[in-house]
Amino acid sequence: MLTREDANSESALLSEWLVEDRAAVRKGQAICVVETSKASIEIEAPGDGTLVQLVAADIEVELGSSVGVIAQTEGELEAAVARVAGAPPEPTAEAPRNVTKKAAARAAELGVDVSLIEKTGFVTVEDVEAFAAARAAPEPGAADVVLAGLSTENVSLPAIFSLADDAGVLDESFLATLREDPAAFGALSSDERCDAYRQHGAQIGEGVVLGDGAVIVAPRIVLEDGVTIGARSTIRCEEVFAAGELTLLGPSFYLACRRAYIGAGTWTAENVHIGGGGHRDPWATFVLGELGFIGAEAFVNVCRPVVIGAEAFLTMRSVLLTHNVGHSVLEGFENRFEGIVLEDRAQIGVGTVVYAGVRVGREAIVVSNSYVVNDVHEGTLAGGVPAKPIGHASRPPTRPRQLELARRIVDDLEELLVLRGVETAPLADGPRGFELTGAHGPGRVVFLETVGKGAAVPGGEGETVVLTLEATSEVPPGCAVLDLLGRSVHGEGGVLLDSVREHCRKRGIRFQPGPWRYSGGLV
Repeated sequence: MLTREDANSESALLSEWLVEDRAAVRKGQAICVVETSKASIEIEAPGDGTLVQLVAADIEVELGSSVGVIAQTEGELEAAVARVAGAPPEPTAEAPRNVTKKAAARAAELGVDVSLIEKTGFVTVEDVEAFAAARAAPEPGAADVVLAGLSTENVSLPAIFSLADDAGVLDESFLATLREDPAAFGALSSDERCDAYRQHGAQIGEGVVLGDGAVIVAPRIVLEDGVTIGARSTIRCEEVFAAGELTLLGPSFYLACRRAYIGAGTWTAENVHIGGGGHRDPWATFVLGELGFIGAEAFVNVCRPVVIGAEAFLTMRSVLLTHNVGHSVLEGFENRFEGIVLEDRAQIGVGTVVYAGVRVGREAIVVSNSYVVNDVHEGTLAGGVPAKPIGHASRPPTRPRQLELARRIVDDLEELLVLRGVETAPLADGPRGFELTGAHGPGRVVFLETVGKGAAVPGGEGETVVLTLEATSEVPPGCAVLDLLGRSVHGEGGVLLDSVREHCRKRGIRFQPGPWRYSGGLV
């Protein structure tokens, strides 16, 4: 099968067979050469066997189709030979040459005129079925335009996405003033800007901080409690900008699109740029799920929707592109305009480019400096140029290994505190953990494998914070319990609880309830 090896090709020329038909081949042996719009590529045999050529040389083939079979048994060889012998004739004048045979047959079944399908390269079965479905579908509603039909499977949309239509509507005269002279408005203090937004219709929560020069220009503005927008930030939306509770957008944050919904507890570093060509298109929507992260100098193009799920990571200098810039479609060059989806807990590595139309599955990881032009399936580790599956994103540890790792979290925390000048001592009654003494005491951090009603938890004056792999619904009074596997907090605490929670967050353990922001403490 020929996979998409470069982002601007729907088809390729099978320019040369390097091995004779019916010849024996070895796994990894180069068997043919294909030419895309960018390069000539040698295709290797995926295994040992006998090669049966399904397509002759000098034929243009659709990427994703099979050009040959490596038969490993007599039965497979007979089936492959029969497949060649029974192949249907080449398309005639009634079936255009840029329509695959299967697509032409499916079009006949569905009564689709393939000449009406606008596409550069081969028209596939999927194209025919999508065209038929679109023809039969009712007129799109508002939600369809916002997400342009993208599936939200495995995507937890932020609560702020369900905003009421009349929330945060600005006075037209005030909006006009913002558009005319945003710099003058940005020169006001944070409190003055927040008060002005409130007075003219925006929905601004308590504790909102707008950094020096930060300006939001949009017909509807909603900022929930504790939102912080960094200095020198510019946000321009044609319809709505909404940010959930405790969102923090770093310095020089730039966003330009029709509509943006940023979930609670998200965090972006400095110099993040969201916009680019087509940012005023009807489909230019940006959605970032709760507890999301965007690293420094990341760039997101939003001429089509970009939907990022909860706890997803888009790391520094990564790039998401929803369209390409190229030569004329009438000259055979690709013009691709498609949305991008990163499902919940997906991770995009440093310096990675994700191309239009790609979907990265739940808990999938793409390694740094990759170029993603095909979907990455759930739980997959992918990488390379172009990115391909290279393994599993996670390797679930055994219970003994989990115990070892949890104890190490406690030991690392104590080491960190000691290096920061916090005095500690061993717990008197034996469980893993330590006491806080000196100026920062009293208090204690304890690890127990399981915690429930009646559990023996070391106590005393000050806070007691317990880390565990399993907490029941009823936990002992007088302590705060962090369930490391359930990622949940039981009970309340102060500086010590916040410090332990931040230590765990830096190890990828983000607890509920949230949102939550570390405001300072011991670590």
